[in-house]
Amino acid sequence: MKSFPPLLAAALALGVLPLLSRAQAPAIPAAPALSPSDPSQYATADALWQHLQDLKKGPKTPPKTAEEYHTFITNMLAQIYAGATAFVKRYPDDPRKWDARLLQIETSAAINRLSGNPDEAASAQQLQDLANQQDAPSSVRGQARYELLGMSLRDYLRGNSSLTSASILAQLKQFTLDFPTYPSLDVLEYQVAQALNSSDPVAAGTLLKELADSGEGKIADQARKELQTREMLKSPLDLHFTAVDGSPVDLSSMRGKVVLVDFWATWCGPCRAELPKVMAAYKELHDKGFEIVGISLDQDKASLLKYTAENGMTWPQYFDGKGWENSISSSYGIQSIPAMWLVDKKGYVVTTNGRADLAGQVEKLLAE
Repeated sequence: MKSFPPLLAAALALGVLPLLSRAQAPAIPAAPALSPSDPSQYATADALWQHLQDLKKGPKTPPKTAEEYHTFITNMLAQIYAGATAFVKRYPDDPRKWDARLLQIETSAAINRLSGNPDEAASAQQLQDLANQQDAPSSVRGQARYELLGMSLRDYLRGNSSLTSASILAQLKQFTLDFPTYPSLDVLEYQVAQALNSSDPVAAGTLLKELADSGEGKIADQARKELQTREMLKSPLDLHFTAVDGSPVDLSSMRGKVVLVDFWATWCGPCRAELPKVMAAYKELHDKGFEIVGISLDQDKASLLKYTAENGMTWPQYFDGKGWENSISSSYGIQSIPAMWLVDKKGYVVTTNGRADLAGQVEKLLAE
């Protein structure tokens, strides 16, 4: 059974950050009524603060099902929110009040999103107010600004017309000037590069090159991989393998057709959520020259075969059982799924963001 991501990080990602990473939170149903514990039992600032730190660690035994995960995460968020609120109110002179205030904002946003009543404007205002508090430590103000930029990135990806690549880059530049030693600055720059990849590939490439030239580390390595992939994609995509059913697959034999290269996995909730759109596009456009090639990041062959059979996924699938170390996805620097690449009739990758209006994009490519 797959492991769940760190619980607090996954929960906060639902409400605040557009985390572009390998960690994928499982699909979570609507939240039930919350029942936080009473923080008044912790009589001192140190005791209450330790309670909050213990809550953030998650359970000693990880949840085994999505239902257990959901129950624990909603209760955990409620208890952290109640404890942080009590800390801010009871200990206004304790320097840890600023971290508690940040926890209030983060958990409130996550709870609202889980309950189906997000108030992103309120969350953004609360984060901005905290970022403006000059008495707050730089680490807290930096985190608040980090999350504000994360919200801008998510809105930009949603098509908010008030945001442009230039405005996102301006926010990033100002952040780096204000918080040059922020510990996750390279992660933030990488997230911005990913967000701009489709709409402003030149700016995204500039950021990736800066990261690649910055030295060593996972982010620098990933930036170098993506730059190498960009170079490879200047030529027709050279992709050939033996599918899980034993059939040979070679994209060069599909010239004249539009091909979706779908990096996915059966355990990936967002991948499953995309499947109805993929199936609809395939059924509508397959006879007109639309093909799909799956690159599965599964590790269990039986699960893959069962899922594809049950869902009528008749297109070929690459499987090597290596999960995130999948030979093909790794060679192309894939770090998050679903990743959908569209290949035109000449064999060139025209977009790595096939998720946006898949059928519409395919129809336009077929008409060329």
